[in-house]
Amino acid sequence: MNIHLQKDLQDLKRYLLEMCRLVSESVRTAVKAFENRDPELAKLVVKQDNKIDAIENEILVFCLKILALHHPLARDLRFITSAMSMIRDLERLGDQAVNIAERVENITQAGIFTCPVDLSDMAREALGMLDGALEAFVTQDPEKACAICLKDEKVDAYQKVLIDKIIDCMKANTNTISVGIDYIIIVNNLERVADLATNIAEEVVFLVEGRIVRHQEICESYITEVEPEETIDSIKKPPKERKDLFGYLEEHARLVIKCASMIPKALESFFAKDFDSCHKIYADLVQVEREADTVKKNIRGHLPHGIILPVDKFELFLYLKEQDAVADAAEDILKWLTFREATVPEDLSFQIMLLTKHNLETAELLIPLLEFSKAYLSSADNIAREKAKDVIRKIRAREHESDEIATTLKREIFNMEADALSVFHLLRITEFICQISGHAENAGDLMRAMLAKV
Repeated sequence: MNIHLQKDLQDLKRYLLEMCRLVSESVRTAVKAFENRDPELAKLVVKQDNKIDAIENEILVFCLKILALHHPLARDLRFITSAMSMIRDLERLGDQAVNIAERVENITQAGIFTCPVDLSDMAREALGMLDGALEAFVTQDPEKACAICLKDEKVDAYQKVLIDKIIDCMKANTNTISVGIDYIIIVNNLERVADLATNIAEEVVFLVEGRIVRHQEICESYITEVEPEETIDSIKKPPKERKDLFGYLEEHARLVIKCASMIPKALESFFAKDFDSCHKIYADLVQVEREADTVKKNIRGHLPHGIILPVDKFELFLYLKEQDAVADAAEDILKWLTFREATVPEDLSFQIMLLTKHNLETAELLIPLLEFSKAYLSSADNIAREKAKDVIRKIRAREHESDEIATTLKREIFNMEADALSVFHLLRITEFICQISGHAENAGDLMRAMLAKV
């Protein structure tokens, strides 16, 4: 086995997957921009097209390099030739997305289109074909790929029916001609999306099976049972209601703060040597922390699939990790309170409660931070952006104050008349309390970085 060839092929696959991601984002975002009449979203599609063109050139050069250096055979050769064909189709898909996006501003300015046509069913079918073709490539599944090929006729039927309706409307009302032409262009673009998805699916069959399915009917042999297709006029199911991305982040933040808010009561029980209450509060916190973990795990699934987001996904999940770490710190504090009994002097217990209150108030600033950030990202409200930055500055200042309070407290703990284990126990609890502000500050810095890039 040529190790260098296999490494290059793995790199090639990663490049292809990145191009697939960019193209899927662009097509979906273009359709969403059209459906929502959102010119700003459409501009993101046009801007991203340069990235798609650049990565196409990089992949093409890389493929030629592999062919020249390694002289691959059999399936390896098929993979490279398929890749060279796929990137051409992917680049064209990016162009279709741009074509749709460029119509959005005209349609938005024209106002309501009075013709009784709805492109949502056709768009949904074309996007489904694209997703299916890309998934078939990732999983190397020829059966799934053939199922995509067999759906192309349905999109062709949508195209014919919709264009006929638009033309009839334009004939009846000449005021609709300008917007009607834009609609016809978008219908044709959606049909091309389905065609190009079919091309990619055909490449998957060639890659895996070594058979060319163009102009042949071998795909039927893969599909033993084809589900009954919906008619164009069939009733579509209402989409599931979803919160927006920041809605889920706020839900997670509120659960995180709910966890942290249990700390003072647990500390009071600990200082009063009511350890049964400590254990009960810890059990309650674990339940809330699990709810927060569920929201955290589901946020990826609730992200708008394949949509160009106003923030970087990687940085977004780093932010989520820091926000979640606040709940983890609260869990650690309560866990340590259940480890052992201790007698804490009244002045020290007062300072620990003061430090806790200070850190909780810092964590609570995550809610307005998300609210102002959402307002800025959704409407480019610069006032909201400045308010978000003010919140971040407050979090930083409070984190510094927390460190100073903790330093004084640690000196008092070291000077208390107690055994070394008790001193260590209180020091660890103090450090966990300080982590709340630390993680809040990290979350704020990540949000500031995301806002700066918009």
